[in-house]
Amino acid sequence: MNEHAAYADLKKVELHCHLELAFRPSTLKHWALQAGLQVESDADFARHFLIREPMSDLPTVLRKFLDVRDLLASEEMLEQLAFEVCEDMHVHHGVRVLELRYAPSFLLDKHTHLNADRLQAAILRGCARAEALYPLATGLICILQRTHTAEENARWLDFALTHRDGFVGVDLADNEVDCEPEPFIPLFQRAKASGFGITIHAGEPAVPGISRNIITAIEGMGADRIGHGVQAIHDPEAIRLLADRGIPLELCPTSNRLTQAVPSLDEYPLLKLRDAGVKVTVNTDDPGIMDTNLSREYALMVEHLGVTRADLEQFNAWAQAASFIDHEKIERAMAAD
Repeated sequence: MNEHAAYADLKKVELHCHLELAFRPSTLKHWALQAGLQVESDADFARHFLIREPMSDLPTVLRKFLDVRDLLASEEMLEQLAFEVCEDMHVHHGVRVLELRYAPSFLLDKHTHLNADRLQAAILRGCARAEALYPLATGLICILQRTHTAEENARWLDFALTHRDGFVGVDLADNEVDCEPEPFIPLFQRAKASGFGITIHAGEPAVPGISRNIITAIEGMGADRIGHGVQAIHDPEAIRLLADRGIPLELCPTSNRLTQAVPSLDEYPLLKLRDAGVKVTVNTDDPGIMDTNLSREYALMVEHLGVTRADLEQFNAWAQAASFIDHEKIERAMAAD
């Protein structure tokens, strides 16, 4: 599979990428060595930070997420991280439209010495540096965490509203199985009324009945898009609602395989959902820690599902239309040579 040759000329759109877990491996390794971690060899680095096989030991997986987070200890690191994610997406994978999402609470729960306002400014500087060098339109999404209370998340929504010029949307993420979405409905109604784009992680894990979260996200929270939503394939009502309202799914094939949301990529429901009338898009989710990239995701869909260039062009068209980034900014990035 030559992933870098997979439609390299296609101007791509990435809607679902978590900034904190989208690191350039060489940079993270440098930071880890500076912090005194024993990750000199590629094998040690992979064992410490990468997820390459389906997750069976969830505490170990969570530890890897936290180990990455724990290294992101300064504004300078976050600025570099943001710049490198943007640069790698564009230079190596032809991305022209890139939405990055992050949870300020996730970073600041560990790094209490950091200031949220300055952290946001650093991330925006990194994105702006990339936009100055490349034909690329970027936008940030503020994540509210299900594992925090509604009161705590209200403060982070206030933060997003204070930085309205720096965020294009708001997301709800984290433990979907144990944390019901209903307490957060008023927050997302408020975010929607403020003009934010709304995307909700919903219907991701392979748990019976979890697809109901897709319906709640759309009908209660005003979702414009659904993050993952792969379990909609088992729920005719969810499929009908997605199709009737034209709400796209932000599908992340490698991530869904690694989290065992799907049994295998050969059974990935991308085309079945498309054939049922649902708009689908292909994304990376956590490309650093999951050792993937958008070119690879496309190549995997070609290899396992027989996806065609025309299919990928359609998925990108849906993604571009659904982006929360200013559409004039998108058009300029897409039109550039």
